[in-house]
Amino acid sequence: MNESDSGDTNGGGGSVRRRDLLRAAGVTGALGAVGAAGLAAGQSDEDSQGEFPAHQPARDPPRAYEEYTVHRVPEQYDTIQRAVEAAEPRDLVLVGPGVYNEAVTVTDTPELTIRGTDRNEVILDGEFTREDGVLATVDDVVVENMTARNYQRNGFFWSSVTGWRGSYLTAYNNRVYGIYNIDSRHGRYHDCYASGHTDSGFYVGECDPCHARLENVRSENNAIGYSGTNAGGYLTVTDSVFRDNMGGIVPNSLDSEANPPQDSARIQNNLVEGNNNADAPDAAFGYGAFGAGIVVAGGINDEIFDNEVRDHANYGIVVAPMIDDNLYAPRNNLVRGNTVSNSGRADLAVGAPQGGDNRFRDNDADTSRPSGLAGGPRLVGGDPMVLTVMLEQFAQLELGSSPRGDWRTAPEPPFDELASMPDPETEPPREAVRR
Repeated sequence: MNESDSGDTNGGGGSVRRRDLLRAAGVTGALGAVGAAGLAAGQSDEDSQGEFPAHQPARDPPRAYEEYTVHRVPEQYDTIQRAVEAAEPRDLVLVGPGVYNEAVTVTDTPELTIRGTDRNEVILDGEFTREDGVLATVDDVVVENMTARNYQRNGFFWSSVTGWRGSYLTAYNNRVYGIYNIDSRHGRYHDCYASGHTDSGFYVGECDPCHARLENVRSENNAIGYSGTNAGGYLTVTDSVFRDNMGGIVPNSLDSEANPPQDSARIQNNLVEGNNNADAPDAAFGYGAFGAGIVVAGGINDEIFDNEVRDHANYGIVVAPMIDDNLYAPRNNLVRGNTVSNSGRADLAVGAPQGGDNRFRDNDADTSRPSGLAGGPRLVGGDPMVLTVMLEQFAQLELGSSPRGDWRTAPEPPFDELASMPDPETEPPREAVRR
């Protein structure tokens, strides 16, 4: 989700950030009536077919720069920002241990690398007043091996760039997002951790095609583990852990960002468990996905493959409509080969209305709404109860009665489990991704 209209700064009450989704409550009956227009379990065994393929394959390792200058903080520069301003493209800003009370912006120097020498000991601290730990608005900026905490917006942020990478980063207890990019293409997050955010730990938004890959990341104690608004096309979220958030993985369609609906993402081989955390911070959106592992919210042509999803109060994997200024009915989504268990309402679910050809294949699951998604006789249409549950949770948000924690006092990360980048002082800077 976009950081605009981000709600109450104290983590307390406030109106729903996106649109007044509660206006949809009055049309729930109508939605149920049209829900049978399409099949909940498919007409086709083919994979999803959007304008761009969903899957972003792994790329060759990024190439090292051959000529560069190292700018050392604090030995040569007393702040990271001064080192950034002295640097040229392809240079390395190498930051030693310490707490840096600053907000770093990279607006003029593409192909720059900012790297800490110790992930857990190089700490950017916003002191609850500064906006972003690192903000990059030029292409091919790489940020590695450091921590950002206590910012009013985001830990690490790339905006409207081509080429980005975040590696071995920790973002915690920032007001909106942990590790975030919008309107950007050709990038990668890997070996990163995010916790304690009122929107999502990880975010990729407003890109089609994205040419992006998230892998080996871990997201805990956020309103949403991963959010991808209107993001798809060569976009993969894989080999990662999403646990103890309010809601887990949520590709979604919204009018508040460009080019809805969300189209063609692959969510593959992740562990998604126990996303029922009522104590997670929330700025009035996350509770709408509370108790659900993977939520395709108004998306089309998405592929949900080979994930282990367990221990959710509502739904394990749910394909549901999204209502903003417009209604986005999910269609042509493929849910295949997942292991889903111990869901309170249903392991697999499709909400009404839905646009048809949402297919469930070879999943290991016990329960579904409507029946038949996990095997046995199938019913046409989606289940209106799925949307009703979401609207009830949005109603609690609007009334200020939904649970939420305070982002400023959320639990600290398990630092002893977060490995630093190998050889940070000798490894040469590299391009963001191979293109």
